[in-house]
Amino acid sequence: MKLGIALFLASFIGHATPAEADMLGDVSAPTERQLMGLTVGEADALISKLETAQEGLRNDKLQSFELLAGSVASYDQSKVSARDVFLSVPFQEVWEVKRIVSDNRLSQPFRLSYAPNGLGKLFWDITVVVGFSGQIERVEMIYKAPAPF
Repeated sequence: MKLGIALFLASFIGHATPAEADMLGDVSAPTERQLMGLTVGEADALISKLETAQEGLRNDKLQSFELLAGSVASYDQSKVSARDVFLSVPFQEVWEVKRIVSDNRLSQPFRLSYAPNGLGKLFWDITVVVGFSGQIERVEMIYKAPAPF
């Protein structure tokens, strides 16, 4: 029985409609950034790298990292280019930053969460990979519904 319920719930993860994602009402993101596996200084340095990359793109300076963004096909965010999405995110408002455990010593992945409309609603799940040299190698942004738990 538990397995059946788990499979039922798993089938809906990431496929909620915008209305279903808004059922919790308005819950603003925490005012203090939530950190997991890194210090405030490390999180601030990562945010600074992302903001520097945004500024470089705005000023037509070469940015060599891979940039991907998308969403469920029916969401409006799937119509926006990855570059426009990246440039629109106010990285200072990212409310959660996690270091992802990795065996790869040449790159370090991080996961950031940005909820433009508050918690419990559609949000940007952002993965940033920083290379051995400290430069951003890849940014992946997925606009999705929160888990139904």
